[in-house]
Parts: sequence; structure tokens; C-alpha cells
Amino acid sequence: MTTTKATIPVPESVFAVLSEEFGSRLRRAVPLMRHPDDVMSPSVLRGMAASKLSFAQTLVRRMTEGKWRIELVHCELSEDGTGFLAYDIQAEGLQLSFGVFVYPPLPPGHTRMFRDTKLEFLGILLEGPIDVARFRRERDEADTNLWRGRTDPKVYGWTIASRGTRMFDDVVAALVRGEQPTVEQIDANGGYILRNGGFYGNGRMGTRAWRSYARGGGPLAMPYHIDLFCVYLWRLVSLDLVEATARMHSPSATVLRPSVRRHVGIGNSSGLGTVAALVRWPSRLASFILPRELGFAYTAAQTADAASTRRLADLVGNARDAYRNAPEAAPELIEPRESVATALDRVHKALVAADPGEETWARFLEDAEDYGSVEAAEVLRSLLLEVYPETYELSRITEAFTPGPEFALKVDPEMSVGELRAILREQFAWCVDADLESPGKREFFWYRSEENGENRRGERSVDVGIERETVIDVAGAVRRLADFLDAYDAGTSIGRFLLDEPEHTLAVARAQFAATTPYSEIRASVCDADFLASNTIRCFLAILGIELPTPHSGRWVRGLFYRDAPLPADLVAGREGAWGVGAPAAADQPRDEPAMGV
Repeated sequence: MTTTKATIPVPESVFAVLSEEFGSRLRRAVPLMRHPDDVMSPSVLRGMAASKLSFAQTLVRRMTEGKWRIELVHCELSEDGTGFLAYDIQAEGLQLSFGVFVYPPLPPGHTRMFRDTKLEFLGILLEGPIDVARFRRERDEADTNLWRGRTDPKVYGWTIASRGTRMFDDVVAALVRGEQPTVEQIDANGGYILRNGGFYGNGRMGTRAWRSYARGGGPLAMPYHIDLFCVYLWRLVSLDLVEATARMHSPSATVLRPSVRRHVGIGNSSGLGTVAALVRWPSRLASFILPRELGFAYTAAQTADAASTRRLADLVGNARDAYRNAPEAAPELIEPRESVATALDRVHKALVAADPGEETWARFLEDAEDYGSVEAAEVLRSLLLEVYPETYELSRITEAFTPGPEFALKVDPEMSVGELRAILREQFAWCVDADLESPGKREFFWYRSEENGENRRGERSVDVGIERETVIDVAGAVRRLADFLDAYDAGTSIGRFLLDEPEHTLAVARAQFAATTPYSEIRASVCDADFLASNTIRCFLAILGIELPTPHSGRWVRGLFYRDAPLPADLVAGREGAWGVGAPAAADQPRDEPAMGV
């Protein structure tokens, strides 16, 4: 049951980026917001579900509303399977091009890591029209100086992918025979043909920095849209490449049926680096979670009438079926899928039996928390946003505040030590009173890898490099701050305190920020031996918009992007359609569309 606590402070600047009408209605729902203690705990974070406010979903909505054009205009393949593809992209007045180099397949079972010196696919997202010579120069730079290469700001980023499963060869073989792979076969092999291997931009290797175009409000201004657009492009590459490969083997090869093309997603695996990304920048985390929680509060305040009840029942029923068919993981890593499905089934039955009247959704949501599944309750909240599409406007908060100073960390030197102590008791009770000296409480340290620049985790008693520990040990920093504050009178200013103890500046800034902007701090010590990184990784992937993230271990989480999302022909037509965990199963959709080629 959710804890009842004081109304959550929402920065006034949040409402300034919303329409006046929606902002006024939203203000009245603020008292229904959940307390950060009830949201930012590991058990809730791991149960977070993708929603229409997730980045992949907001990207697809923008592409559809803007009627982006993505066209494959160049495709050449050799008999050994290597080749080159190039796409022309028209996005609301911005012209981009995407060049893809296809390398020989790596041996089956090869573990593909960032440090690999061999690739299967290299993609380059370039500003302007297709420039084959430029794409080849980029490939040569990547091949010669892998992970140390240099480019320039005309390039938005480099990205890699791999085949990942046998599905590529199986789909090609089916098309050569004139047959169609079934969605059941695709789902049984992960739901994808290619797997995303990462996007490397935002200044890395000399690529264009995101802040240089984020403030302009252009088509890729939203955080993570540039990354996820490349993931979307890999999905198109997988579809176009299997058809082109099949035609190379047999001129009479068929093409994928439109419904099958649409059902194919793109695989993804994410690891420990995502944990550091959420912990290191509390302002960014707040700008991700705050819109969701505002949306949940808004929907909770709406009247559960007959139309909204029927719509939610359909969404929940589809989600229940999706969970029953979802891949499993070790029980210590996630709630069993059947447990989530069973709870969603209870929700569905309650909705079907409901007698819509004048009650709001708040009571229904509260009852759902007692159905035996934290994740099911989170899925329900996410699906309810789809019933009220005006909540999609909340994505403006993230777009407006992530690159700007509005959520920036800063110190208020006039605050008193007594006031800061009160903040620590309210916002950091989870770590201020913790015993960090007990065995296992300081098991891990986090560092930035020299090998590839990504964040990694080491064991203090085993691994070298502790002197390079990065500043994401929030529990330790806040606990040390609290201990040092005990030596000062309550009336002492924070400015005076920091003149004596400047090493606590960041901890003070985070604490003061947490008092005015909720959902900025995860309620867990990332250095604790019991900290399960996959919980936080799943949270990050839900924010990005991945479907049904499944831990491969406590350090890696797999999932699927863009299954059943619109394809280029849909984008041009402004037709998004239903997709996501609440959409009908692909096997239940009609299959008699006309064939569509590359």
C-alpha cells in the first residue's frame, strides 16, 4: 500500500512549459502524486514499464506527426554477404543520411563486446544528403582506429549492430523458398533479426554534441531521440537486408509481408553503465521520473467512466497476454511473469465487472497495489496514460529541462545547518541512519574504464583502480555529510560550513536539490553487496521505452525496441497505430495486406 505523506513539491517552472488549460487541471492532481520513497525504491524501479512518455514512444510520435521520410536508396551486396546500404532521411526540414557497412558474419556464439576489433555492422548518421565517399572515409577511420577514431560535427554518431541469433539466416532461407516467417517463430528467437550494439555520439570521437542542437527545438532535440533513432534505423536495416540477401540468392525470392515487417523489433542489451547514468545526474533522473508521476497523478484524478473503463480493460487484457508469452528470468532478478500476468488478470476482471460512475481512478489504483505484483501495478499506471492522451504533453518537461539550467545543481549558501539536517532526515533517511561499516556495505566501487570510457563496477577487496572511483556513492557521501554537520550549530550557514569542509559541496547541492525537485535520488546504495544492478538497469530501459526488459544476469538486461511500431510507409501517412505492451498480439491481427518490397 502506498504511504500517505505530504504533498510533493513540484517546481513552478514545470507548469510554464505546459498549456494553460492542461497545467491548470494538472495542478489539482498534484496531491495525488506518490512520495519519492514509494517510487524510487529498487522494488518499484525494477517494475517500471515503458509508457507513452518513454523516449522511444515520444520519438515515434514525433516521427509520425512530422511525417518523416526514410528511404533506402542504395543497396549493394556481395556473395559473401558484405555490402553497403544508404538511407535518405527527411525530418521536418532536416536532411540526414544513414550509411551502413555490412561485414562478414562473426562465428556463432561469439560474445560481442564494445572492445571487439571486428564488427558485423557499422552505421554512420550524417548531416546532409548521401555522400558515399564520406561514408567510406568514416568506415576507414573506424576500421583503422577502432574506438579511438576521430570524425567531425557533421557526423551525429557512429553505431554498431550484430546478428545476435540465427533468425537472420532463417528468415532469408524462408524468403528464398517463397515462404513467410511467422511471428511465432520470430518471437521464439527473441523477436528481432539484428541486435543494437550501441550509439557513440554527443561529442565522442569528435561527433556533434547533442547540446548544439538540443536547444533549437528541432526534430532530434529530445534527450535520447538521436540514440533511439539509430536503433529504429537498425530495425529497418534488418528488414531491408534480409530481403536483399534473399533476392541475391534467388531472383524469385519473396518479400516480408507488411504485418511481419511491422512485428519485427530490434534487440538490445544494456549493462552497468546505465546505473551510473541515473545516479550521477540527479537532475536528469528527476526530469525523467517527474513527468511520469505527474501523469500518473493526473489520470488517478480522472473519473472512471464507461468509455475509459472499456479502453483500459482492453489494454490490460493485452498486457496480461504479453506477460504470459514473455521470456522468463531467474526469480531473484524479476517477478515471475505468470505472477504479473495473474495480477493483471485480476485487474482485467475488476475492470470488466466495474460499474462506472462518479469515482476517480485513485481508489482502483490503490486496490491494484494489493493484487500481489508491484510490476502489474506499474504496468497499470503506464497503460492508463494511453486512455488520456493529453498526458503526452508532459514530455515537454523532459525536453525543456534536461539540457538547460532549470534543473541544475547549485548550492544555497544562506541555508542553515539545521535546515539541511531536516532535509537529510526527510529525503535521505534511507542512508543517513544506515550502518555503512558492516560487512558488505562498501563491497563495490564504480570507475570509468580506460578501455572504452564506460562506467564499470569493481570489488574493493579484489580489483585494482579504487583510486579512480567515480562520485556516485550517494549513500556514503550523504552519510559523511551528516556526520560532519553534527559538529556545527544549527544556525551556522551552509556557506560557512563549506568554507571549512569544501569536499561536501556536491553532497550539499544534491540534498538541497532533492528538497525542491522530487524523484532525483534512488533509495539504494550502489556500493552495497546486496545492490542488484539489474533493478536500476530495468528502470533506465523502461524510461527509454524497451518492452518487457529481461535480466540476463544481475549485470545485464535484454529487451526489444519498436516491436509493432510504425514503418516508413506508416510515418509518411501519419499513421502510428497501436503498439507496445497494451497493443493486440500480432497473431490476432489481419494478415492479408498486399506484399510490400524494399
